[in-house]
Amino acid sequence: MDEKPTNDPAKDKIDWREHHSNQPYATGKYSYDDYAPAYSTAHAAFQKHREKDFDDIEDEIALDYERQRVGSALPWDEARHAVRSAWDRLSGVVSPRDPSRGIRSGF
Repeated sequence: MDEKPTNDPAKDKIDWREHHSNQPYATGKYSYDDYAPAYSTAHAAFQKHREKDFDDIEDEIALDYERQRVGSALPWDEARHAVRSAWDRLSGVVSPRDPSRGIRSGF
């Protein structure tokens, strides 16, 4: 992945598709296609709320995800890690290669 986020959903989609399987939350029965709405939700939320803290608007982002996930079997509890990971990448909180991005202790 690029070290700096592009804020270009199409370009970042290519990066996420290429590197999705390397993410710690990407194990199990769900594919990149199941996670794609989560990444898209993160982009849209970041563009709308970039000045806010993810934790402060997580409930709103979760509702947006539920509206966008048509066709994805991935529930919010599973998608949350990917949304947070993409948010953190876009906000520069963590490097795109940080292996624990999107994962908080206790989960």
